[in-house]
Parts: sequence; C-alpha cells; structure tokens
Amino acid sequence: MLRTGSGAASYNLNAQAMDATAELIRGVYARGVNVREIYVDTVGPPASYQTRLERLFPTARVTVAKKADSLYPCVSAASVCAKVTRDAALETLWRARRRGGVEEEEETEAEAETMAWGSGYPSDARCVSWLRGNMHPVFGWGPECRFSWGTAKDMLEAAPAKGGGVKVEWPVDEDADTHRMTDFFVAKDQERDGDELGTWFGTPAGLEAF
Repeated sequence: MLRTGSGAASYNLNAQAMDATAELIRGVYARGVNVREIYVDTVGPPASYQTRLERLFPTARVTVAKKADSLYPCVSAASVCAKVTRDAALETLWRARRRGGVEEEEETEAEAETMAWGSGYPSDARCVSWLRGNMHPVFGWGPECRFSWGTAKDMLEAAPAKGGGVKVEWPVDEDADTHRMTDFFVAKDQERDGDELGTWFGTPAGLEAF
C-alpha cells in the first residue's frame, strides 16, 4: 500500500480487502459449493462494493452492509473465525520474532503475556503497551508494524519527552552533480583548506596511501 515511483499506483487497504474477499468467494466456488447468497461487511461505500461483487458473481444474491456482523449471523460467525485465525497467526509470528532467543519451554506464562503484542487493535491495551515498550526513537519498529497506522504514527510524532520519536531533518543535497570516488581523495601537493569532507577525519590522505 506504500509503494511509490516507477508509475506504480498505491494499493490501499480497502482495495486489498475487496480483492481478498473476491478471492475467498472464488475459492468456495472452486470447491464446488453452490453459492446462492453472499453477505459481506463493507469496507468503503457499500453500494459500490455490492455492485462490484454482483458483477463478479452474477448468479448469487449479494448483500453488502455496514456492521453486517451485527445484522447477519453468518457474518458474525465469519468474523469470529477470522479473528481466531488472525490471533493464531500473530502468536506464531510473535514466537518467531520474540526478543532474546528465549526457548519456548523456558518462557513462563507471565513472560509470554507481558511480551505479547496483542491483537493489533488500538483498543487493545497489550498492543499499545508493546508499541510503546518496543519503539526505537529513530527507526520505530520492524516490518511487523505499519507505520502509517494512526496509533503508530501518533507515537512517532509525539514529543520525545512524552515517549515520542526523535525528530530527524534530512539535509537537502542541492548539488545534483555526480562525482567519481577519486574526487574525495586529496593529493599531497594540493591544498584543500576549508574542505570539510577532505579534512573530516584529520589530515587529508593522497591516493598513494591506498
């Protein structure tokens, strides 16, 4: 969803969710199931989402609604199955990436509970606690965290005194010219007074030193 450059368009979470839903339904059809009705909890405007699914699956009656998990029992059941599967995946990922190389049999139940990163929801106190306790002030977190997520973004942008990240300002390189590697070395017979790069590590060295 964050890809840029090379003419590649971003792929937002709503589009990913819609495509994943369509693939799941195709998978059910591929198993020979006679699907007559489809109920989906919407992401984005329900009308356009429903139109898209109706176009993809014209033989089924499609219903897309907000809060569908509270309106239709089949969606409620699917939501429970999805959350249990997600929690199992997060637990597997946690054990693979937990810090310190603690062997599973050496890890106490209390330690596992303390270190676990929770469900990934901002309302989950364990998740928020893990984010705060494992945030690097410059680099944030690893690939397990989506930095554009509002909860993570707010933590990074908070003042350092409040546990936020360090403000980094990257200098703009106004010199677009390219240089050869040898341009950064100084010959003995050349004077480079005031050359910050040439004298950064002390007395300039000539090519013969290498």
